Amino acid sequence: MVEKIKTYIEGFDENLGGGIPKGHVVLICGTPGTMKTSLTFSIMYENAKREHKRGLYLSLEEGYEGLKGAMQDLGMTGLDDLELYMVDVGKIRMGHQEEEHGRNWLGILSKYIQKRAEVEDFDFIVVDSLAALYSLAELNSPRVDLFHFIRFLREMDSTVFLISEITHGSELMVANNEDFLADGIIYLRLHDVGETDVQLRIRCVKMRRTKHEHSWLRLIRRKNAFVTTPVISE
Repeated sequence: MVEKIKTYIEGFDENLGGGIPKGHVVLICGTPGTMKTSLTFSIMYENAKREHKRGLYLSLEEGYEGLKGAMQDLGMTGLDDLELYMVDVGKIRMGHQEEEHGRNWLGILSKYIQKRAEVEDFDFIVVDSLAALYSLAELNSPRVDLFHFIRFLREMDSTVFLISEITHGSELMVANNEDFLADGIIYLRLHDVGETDVQLRIRCVKMRRTKHEHSWLRLIRRKNAFVTTPVISE
């Protein structure tokens, strides 16, 4: 039987058939402003608080203090008492200046994760975001390079979240066919309702080894928790 990891998003785990299979590599996709970082961090935070899970959050865009402050503003308190490790990748860059010219950032990040995993057994690993990683990395053969990177992450035996930024107006959820390589895809979208309202919605597009719903749900942050409800009619 497949072990499931709960998202602790009220009403969404039921859509996932109980949660995300342990060890999956999952894309969290959405345009700017769809709370991708907040949602992903919340999954890791709730599992650390409720299940004593350990997580590694690698931020390529936001510094430690900024990320920590944003999560505290959403009610995620007691971060220093949990086994959650937030890493500013800018600091990793300082330790690999000799490799900066070659910009082999998939390799640098892989080595860093592997070194940390040799000391600490992480239940969750988050890379935020793929767009920022691509801006650093030189992908000579994107599909091949990403295949090896995602295979490496899968071998970590952690549940991995890769945050993928979608350009406004784009029909594509990913830039380099990551949707074929990942085990799961969770899609966040801002949807116009009527002439004045905008509604944040979530759906599971893909999740291997589980029977899941494909329908959209409304996503809101209420009482320091993410909650899903049926969508408001058009």
